[in-house]
Amino acid sequence: MSLENGRCENCGGTLILDNAKEKAVCKYCGGEIVILQAIQKCAVDGVVTFDARLLAAQRAAELDGDFDKARKEYKEALSLKPDDYRALWGLFACEIDSIRWDKRHKGFVQFPGDINNNIRTAVDRYGERALRNAPDEIKPYYDRKIEEAKALSEGDRQPQKKGCYIATAVYGSYNRPQVCVLRRYRDERLSATRRGRLLIKIYYALSPALVKMFGAKKTFNAFCKKRLDKLVTKLLAQGIADTEYNDK
Repeated sequence: MSLENGRCENCGGTLILDNAKEKAVCKYCGGEIVILQAIQKCAVDGVVTFDARLLAAQRAAELDGDFDKARKEYKEALSLKPDDYRALWGLFACEIDSIRWDKRHKGFVQFPGDINNNIRTAVDRYGERALRNAPDEIKPYYDRKIEEAKALSEGDRQPQKKGCYIATAVYGSYNRPQVCVLRRYRDERLSATRRGRLLIKIYYALSPALVKMFGAKKTFNAFCKKRLDKLVTKLLAQGIADTEYNDK
């Protein structure tokens, strides 16, 4: 495995330097890489490169907790590659981690409503752009993190409903039209009956483990997509819309 600009190439998670700064470890899947090999790739004849900016930003955010410095480095990286999903995602993660840090250590210090605005800005300006530009295998991870960030908003005190894990893995995003159809079907049809609610409960009990084990396998996605496509077509014919949808 190689260090991919501060992100694990296996799952897209953040790579964290150890105390000795000799290796980086993915905090999600546990993958490791010797850090010296990666750092040597980040400068060419003394010129600070895009990769070096990303690594500097990661270190500022993850090791030093210096979000201001991290933002500066990520923005410098974006000036070199304006549409790079890794720099966009780094800025998104930096903004959201900063909000979480304030909540954990200082409480919300902004005037009422500012937290909501900051989260919406981070999602719209960085998170959604990173999601659009990211490779398909990383999009489900990004989509989940964006939904988690939205749950931090003031006034959103109720826990959000669990996502459509398999459909999100198959179609690449929680907000794809096909997934919106299935989410409406869940809330408007299945949730209305006792049997339907039981099916939802069973689905949420089994699907996260299935996605974790098989979600990255093409055969699994192809098998599920064929069946989900048929169900979505049937539901569309029954009048269930595929427009943007907010879970009930």
